[in-house]
This record gives sequence, structure tokens and C-alpha cells, in this order.
Amino acid sequence: MKKTLKYFVLLASMFLVTGSLVAIAGIPQDKSHGIGPVKTVELGPLNKKWVDEGRGIFNTQCIVCHDLSQKKLAPILGNITKQRSPEFIMNLLLNSAQMQKEDPTIKALMKEYNNLPMPDPLLNQAKARSVLEYLRSVAK
Repeated sequence: MKKTLKYFVLLASMFLVTGSLVAIAGIPQDKSHGIGPVKTVELGPLNKKWVDEGRGIFNTQCIVCHDLSQKKLAPILGNITKQRSPEFIMNLLLNSAQMQKEDPTIKALMKEYNNLPMPDPLLNQAKARSVLEYLRSVAK
């Protein structure tokens, strides 16, 4: 009985430590794909053409509220690709209204940022992918 309890405590400690290390290392904790048309995203080496296009979109549409390294009207996006799945990011870009109404993560973020809604960026899937690629390129 004591041996079983000892193993249980050891196992529980390992799970707690592993979870803490995962959080510290910045490994994505949220595997949610969000709500929208994107079910899978195949990531490979960065595509420079997409990065350049995504940078342009970010600098004309997103930078008003978002920054890569400091808090503005909306969350910091410099390491978002380490915090959210590629599918989640693309679905937010493609389906922002529904995600803001139904996704618990986005609803919580909206509360944190004074319920300021994200306007629909009006992107197609290719342009959303280029923004994702740009965000991948700036992640540390």
C-alpha cells in the first residue's frame, strides 16, 4: 500500500513538473483548431513569398491593434504561433465573428481587452496562410 502511494505521488509530481516545463518552454498548450473551415495546416520551411505578403497584410490591417512585442488594443502576436495552433490562427482570421461569439479562448481574450471586437480582416484562405507564415517568421 505504501509503495503504491509512493508511486502515485511520484507520478503526480512528474506530471506537474512536466506541465510546468512545457509552459516555461513555450510549447503550445492550446491545441484547439478554433471554429472555421481550416481543419489541418501542413507546416514546412518558411515560404519567403508568403512571409512578405503576410508582413504587408499585418502592417496594413493588424498593426493598428496588435504589435509583435508590446501590448496595444489587442494581444501581442510575436509568439502567437507558439501559443496557438496554425489552424486556430487561420480560423480566427477567416471566421473572426463566429470565433468571437463562440470560442472560449477568444471570448476570454475579449474580456481582457475591454470587449473590443476584432473586425473581419476579409481575407481568403491564401491570404490568411500568408499572415500565419509571417507570424511564424517573427516567433522567437
